[in-house]
Amino acid sequence: MPNSVHPTKQLLIKTALELMETKLPTEIAVDEILTNSGISKGSLYHHFEDLAELLETAQVEKYAQWVDRSIEQLIAVVGNSSTIHDFEKGLIQVTRVTQSNDYADTRYMRARTIANSVQSERFKKALADVQAHLTDALEDIIREADEKGFLQDGTDHRATAVFIQSYTLGKIVDDVVGNDLNSEKWNLMIDKLMRNVFLKY
Repeated sequence: MPNSVHPTKQLLIKTALELMETKLPTEIAVDEILTNSGISKGSLYHHFEDLAELLETAQVEKYAQWVDRSIEQLIAVVGNSSTIHDFEKGLIQVTRVTQSNDYADTRYMRARTIANSVQSERFKKALADVQAHLTDALEDIIREADEKGFLQDGTDHRATAVFIQSYTLGKIVDDVVGNDLNSEKWNLMIDKLMRNVFLKY
């Protein structure tokens, strides 16, 4: 959270995030927030219009944390790659992390946050700002990879940025049925797609 955020507001968001580790946002009550944070109801409503706004802010913050980690990973992959082989190796490592069964909770969090935002224009706008930041950053990273000669001629940077986000979330359809798909077969399919569609060999 930015340092410019008021300490009381920061603590309220932090408390909501801690509760969200074990509960869905819809299961969190005002009294839990107040008890766990030690902050008065008056202070909560000074910083947030209602409980819904606090929980929306916490969900966007959690989503933003994931966004920042994702951007850092991919910046490192491109920055540390001198050859297309380095780049491909880095992408394979990222795929193994983001597509692992251990990452299922993160995929659920992303999908839940997107779905929850549909109910509120306020929530939708806050999430849209974070999502736009991710897509813009990925587009820049992809452009840099292209400038290094790693991508096929004519690769659309924006479309590729959106595609990457789509497939990293897409495995949720298998998470729902209990990870029935062999993870390595899924990963190898992504590797093949990257090599044959995007990488310039």
